[in-house]
Amino acid sequence: MIATSLVTVLAGCQSNNSTVEQAQNFAPCTFPDAPTVSAPGWICDVIPTDLAAAAKGYAKKSATGMSVMRKIAVNDARVNLAAEFETDVSNLFQAATEGVTSTSSAEGLTLVTEDVKETFENITKSVVNKTLTNSRVIVSQASPAGGLYVLVGMDQAAYDANMNKVIDEVGGEDSALWEQFNNEKAATDLAAAFDALKK
Repeated sequence: MIATSLVTVLAGCQSNNSTVEQAQNFAPCTFPDAPTVSAPGWICDVIPTDLAAAAKGYAKKSATGMSVMRKIAVNDARVNLAAEFETDVSNLFQAATEGVTSTSSAEGLTLVTEDVKETFENITKSVVNKTLTNSRVIVSQASPAGGLYVLVGMDQAAYDANMNKVIDEVGGEDSALWEQFNNEKAATDLAAAFDALKK
């Protein structure tokens, strides 16, 4: 009896993430612009597990027609996806640069950690805005109120390609980030940390 209860509890704790097909039927979710009507799970930010990154976009009902609404919704989703990707990149690089700057500081080298982080954040934002590619519309859904929702995402290969492109640009020798390091050892450590991030 205890074993049966334990299996039931463990089964209930399984992840709610799903594939795109399963996310379509995830419950309970309602349309934000029609709260009494059930909606696919991705509209409530249930990201399918077969996507490395995804974001939802929305366009309200417009007299200009569905094609204009689709462009607006896709653009909204891509802006949201870029913001999510920028956060992922920032978190990944922050962990890498913190290790390098603290190691270099411990060796008696003087580094201006705050300047490095600020420069890094500015470069990252610029690079992500320029380089995010290979995202695609996964699914779209008209709401009962006439709005349009779209899910834009990247599979793991596209996500990794985008990440590697950002690493190459941020970690390149011409990057403004290198100007913040006043010694060769710290620059070498940072370059090694960036190379280790590539997939």
